[in-house]
Amino acid sequence: MNKLKQWMKTNVVPVIKWLWNYLKVWRELSSILVALFLWANSAWFLRKIDPTAATYDAGVFQVYLFAIIGLFLLHGIVRILMKLIWPTSDDYLDHQFAQDFKTIEPWQKLKLSTFIFFAFLFVVVLLARII
Repeated sequence: MNKLKQWMKTNVVPVIKWLWNYLKVWRELSSILVALFLWANSAWFLRKIDPTAATYDAGVFQVYLFAIIGLFLLHGIVRILMKLIWPTSDDYLDHQFAQDFKTIEPWQKLKLSTFIFFAFLFVVVLLARII
C-alpha cells in the first residue's frame, strides 16, 4: 500500500497539477471536457430519468441533453478560435470585462445579463430543434 501511495505521489500528482495549470490557461477546453463527459454518461443519466429510454432515443430528455452538450462543445471551440485568431478580445473577456461590468449602471447590467441569458436559451432551443 505504501508503494502505491508513493507511486501516486511521484507520478499521478504531478500530472494532475500540470493538467490543472494547463486548464487554467486554456479554460475553453473545460467546456469541451464537460461536453464529452456528459455525452459519455448520457445513457446512464437518461435511464435514471426514464428507465424505458433507449441509449440513443429521440426522447424528450435526450434532445435537450444533446443540445446542452452541443452548446458546451461549440463554446469551447469558439473560445479557442477567439484565442487563436483574435487574442485581444479573449484577453479583454478574461481580464477587463469584470472591471468594466462593475462600472456600468444597474439598468445596463440587467440589460446585458438578460441578453446573455436569452441568447444562451435561444441557442439551446435552436440546437434542440436542429438535433
